[in-house]
Amino acid sequence: LHPAMTAATSSATDFACDSLPASATMPSLVVFDLDATLWTPELYQLRKLPGYKDASGPGPVANKDVKLFDGAKGALREVASAERWKGCKVAVASRTNKGPWAKSLLKQFEVDDGSGRSLDALIDFKEIFTGDKTRHFESLREKTGIAYEDMLFFDDAKGGRYGNCEPVARMGVMSVHTPEGLTSEVWKNAVEAFAAAKAAGGGDR
Repeated sequence: LHPAMTAATSSATDFACDSLPASATMPSLVVFDLDATLWTPELYQLRKLPGYKDASGPGPVANKDVKLFDGAKGALREVASAERWKGCKVAVASRTNKGPWAKSLLKQFEVDDGSGRSLDALIDFKEIFTGDKTRHFESLREKTGIAYEDMLFFDDAKGGRYGNCEPVARMGVMSVHTPEGLTSEVWKNAVEAFAAAKAAGGGDR
């Protein structure tokens, strides 16, 4: 389990990958949790919205009821547009019981690069179902053929009964805790830590 840096914001505009040497190894798959990692509030908190019980329509409105963290916007923009990330696949792994709402929001939110491209279009694999998150990663490995050690994962829940980072880290995935949502600092440090671990032939997960 890689320790997260939890500073909330960053004024840097450069991509995290810009600080890496040309020989650095990039992740083959980047996996994001949704609630409290990419966006806030968590969907279960939207109890006043119509259709809450079964997550039916019309559901939450992007940038009104639910907003992306600034750091998440930057990370998604980088993965979508930086040359260094072209060979990387993107996935989400969420345990929410509001799956229809989550899928609707992914279609509503756009990558912050002026392209008009939705997050749904950017994200190659969507594992959105309740239960142990190790099942999400077993499915991702099966669907992608990518080894766990070539994945990089971000999640706000670390350990304990509802933890995700620690059990996924035990599978061999570099797992990064995002207790304040995905920030620019956490993203940059994680990208650098992944490259450093690969250069060292392993590293701290």
